[in-house]
Amino acid sequence: MSESPSAVTDRRSLGTFTAARGRHLAERVEPFARWLDEHLEQGRWGYHARMLTAPSADRARMRDGRGRESSGINLLSQDYLALSTHPRVHAAIRDALEEYGPHAGGSPCVAGETELSAQLCAELAELLGMAHIVLFPSGWAAGFGAINAFLRRGDQVLVDELAHACLHEGIAASRGTKVTRIPHLDNESVRSTLRRIRAGDTGNGVLVVTEGLFSMDSDTPDLAELQGICHEYAATLLVDQAHDIGVLGPLGRGQAAAQGMFAGPDVVTGAFSKAFATNGGFLATDSAALAQYARYFASTHMFSTALTPLQAAGALAAVRVARSPEGQRRRDQVLYNARVFREAVSGAEGTAVLGEPSPIVPVRVDSLPVCREALAIAEENGVLLHLVEFPIVPQGQARYRIQLNSAHRPDDLVHAAEVLSAALAEAWGTR
Repeated sequence: MSESPSAVTDRRSLGTFTAARGRHLAERVEPFARWLDEHLEQGRWGYHARMLTAPSADRARMRDGRGRESSGINLLSQDYLALSTHPRVHAAIRDALEEYGPHAGGSPCVAGETELSAQLCAELAELLGMAHIVLFPSGWAAGFGAINAFLRRGDQVLVDELAHACLHEGIAASRGTKVTRIPHLDNESVRSTLRRIRAGDTGNGVLVVTEGLFSMDSDTPDLAELQGICHEYAATLLVDQAHDIGVLGPLGRGQAAAQGMFAGPDVVTGAFSKAFATNGGFLATDSAALAQYARYFASTHMFSTALTPLQAAGALAAVRVARSPEGQRRRDQVLYNARVFREAVSGAEGTAVLGEPSPIVPVRVDSLPVCREALAIAEENGVLLHLVEFPIVPQGQARYRIQLNSAHRPDDLVHAAEVLSAALAEAWGTR
């Protein structure tokens, strides 16, 4: 393939352009636009391609920002249980379209929800072992809205430094809240910080925020220990389980349940877009008071149009499949696929495979230019990948977030790992 020295050596990332300055907004972002156009033109850009097939298609097609089509083994889409093509999900959506039409018609607070929403809440309550469910239009909205609802001036929040952007954005929007960013998975830092806070502040609320499965590292905190620490110091634990509910833990109940904490965390947020074949999100809790408060004070619930009837129907059908014996077979298959791919890609030049087996296999690459170059080479050879860079991951790092589903064939995954390894070796050779 043709090579461009600038693309191979350019160490700038998206994060380079976050601090654009200047009086005229359009003019000050022009350097970013020129930089982006160069990478798009050279086919070395890992964002904003348009999919031309279903997310779970093992042989996917997509079109990039220059209109070029590519196809290959799909390792970049989120559809962990491959339910986006399931006939029961499609049938439920068709029935909902016939009965309710495509539009919610209002906020959940203003008759935007249907009976399908109530059934979805009941199904989620049984899956999670938590009595009260609040629905949101996206997983992002659920994470942001929960924090937005509960935190007030003078409260304190402790958040894992690698928590999802929706959680950090919710904290940033809670003006007057005191924030402590905790080193990743460091429960002892949580304990010592809570001890210090409660030594001087016994009157304000404290919220501790983490995730069940961190999607950039495929790792999990000790949630049982963390919940105990929170209770010791009168703090509330919020766990975002977007990536593990439905696909990990006993019966798909997530990493908290895998640690013996079925219905354990004080508040859980999550998304339908990973395991349940549609957009949308939820908050779950055993506290009726917290749930009612979130319905009226989470801005992304109160002031957003509700899930459409089609989304609610699709999620409901997907949750029911996930809770069935078929769902267990799909969970077993995606974890088997994860072990196959992790073993096959381990040892690729200049890389490290992070975390534990899950539908996400993070492959860290020690050079962003090499990561981009290998992305283009792999794509030309029939493997579609998702590249992430700063500010999504720490500055100076780059990685592929490999996203697997139960429909992937193990032989294809071994082949994809071989293609990726060869692409990395070639890209390192161009430096």
